[in-house]
Amino acid sequence: MPPGLQNRGFGRKLGIENNKHDLPHAKRSTTMNNVTENTKVIYVGIDVHKDTNSFCAYDSREDKLFAEHKSSSKFENTLHYLKNLQKSVGQDAVFLIGYEAGPTGYGLCRKLQKEDFACVIIAPSTIAKAPGQKVKTDRMDARLLAKTLAFKTYSPVCLPSEKLEAIKEYTRVRTAKITMLKKAKQNLLSFLLRMGLPYPQSGHYWTQAHMAWLRTMNFADKWLQESFEEYHAEVITLMDKVQRIEAKILELCKDDEVREKIDALVCISGISYVSAISIVAEIGDFSRFSKAKSFVSFTGLCPGEDSSGNRVRHTAITKAGNSRVRSLLVECAGSLRMHSVVTAKSVRVKRAAEKCVRRHRFLRGQVHAQAQKKNALSFPKRAPLQSSNDGGGKGACMFCLGNDEFC
Repeated sequence: MPPGLQNRGFGRKLGIENNKHDLPHAKRSTTMNNVTENTKVIYVGIDVHKDTNSFCAYDSREDKLFAEHKSSSKFENTLHYLKNLQKSVGQDAVFLIGYEAGPTGYGLCRKLQKEDFACVIIAPSTIAKAPGQKVKTDRMDARLLAKTLAFKTYSPVCLPSEKLEAIKEYTRVRTAKITMLKKAKQNLLSFLLRMGLPYPQSGHYWTQAHMAWLRTMNFADKWLQESFEEYHAEVITLMDKVQRIEAKILELCKDDEVREKIDALVCISGISYVSAISIVAEIGDFSRFSKAKSFVSFTGLCPGEDSSGNRVRHTAITKAGNSRVRSLLVECAGSLRMHSVVTAKSVRVKRAAEKCVRRHRFLRGQVHAQAQKKNALSFPKRAPLQSSNDGGGKGACMFCLGNDEFC
C-alpha cells in the first residue's frame, strides 16, 4: 500500500471526506485501530521554534481549548507534555498532533511517529487567518493550529523518507554553489569592466576561449593584480566544486529508491540526470497528486485568474508551490531553445514510450515540447513566457512518467 494511503481508513472514521485532509505518512497509534464515532479525539497544535515550543489541546466535542503550555524545544519536554496530557484525558483518547512547516524540518514529526503518536505537518498556505488581525503570539498560533486540525481545513506536507531528504539536501548544495558561482563571475567581470578591460572578442563568456583570455591578464599595480587573482581564484574554485558535486549526484542516480523515476524523467527532452534527481527529491511521492493538473498547479506553472462578475481575466503563472521545481522545469524548457533536441536521448524516449501503458500521453507531451520550441524560436520576444508554458507541459508529462498508477 502506498505511504500516502495507509491511514485513509482512520481519516474516514473521523469524518474526513477529502483525501487532502487524510493523515499521510503518519504512523498509526495502537489506539487508532479501534477508532469509532464515539472515540474521543484530542487535537494538539504545536507552535514550533528553534528554542521554544508552545502547545495547545482542543476537544472538538466540548469546543474547549485546554492544556496550554510553553517549554523549551527539547523533544523530551514535548514527549513529557503529551504523556501527561494522555494521562489527564484518558488512555482511550486518540491524539492528532500538528505543527506548521518551517525551518525546523521534519525531525519532530518523525520522532513523534516513532513514539506512536499521529503527527502531520501543516502547509502554511492552508492555515486560515482572520484579516486585519494585529496581535500575534505563540499562544494564539498554537490555538489556531489545534483548531485547524479539528476543522480539517489544512493540507498536509508530504513527509519524505530520510534517504530521500538526504538526497534533496545534497542537490540543494549544488544549487547554493551555483548561486555563489554566478555572483563570483559577476564580481570578476565587473572588476575587469571598471579597469577598462572588457572581453574583446565576440561570443559568450566562460567558454574555453574566454577562460584562456582571463589567464593572460596581468596588471602593473601589485594590488590590482592581487584583486584579480582573488576574484579569478574564487571562480575557478567554485567551478571545481560544482563539477565535483555533480559527479557525486550522478552516483546518487543509481540509488534504488530513485533510479526508476529518474530513468523515466530523463527521457523527456531537456531534462538531464542532475535535473531529474533534483525534481524527484523535491517531489518525493508523485502519487500524492490525484491528476496531472494538480501537479502542474503545485509547481506554479499554471496561469492565474482574476475574475469578477462578467469580467474574466487570466494573469501570469501563479508561482505557487515549490519554487525550486518550477525553476528547474523552466530551465529545462529553456534549454530546448539553446540545443538541438535530436540527440541520443531519442533512444531512451523510444524505450520509455514502449514501456508506458498509455503511450499516447507521453508522445503527446513530446510533440508539445517540439511545437513549443519551434514557436519560441519564431517569436524570440515571447521566449520567457513560452518557457514557462513549456515547463507546464513538461510538468504534466513528467507526472505521467513519475506516477506509475497513472502511466
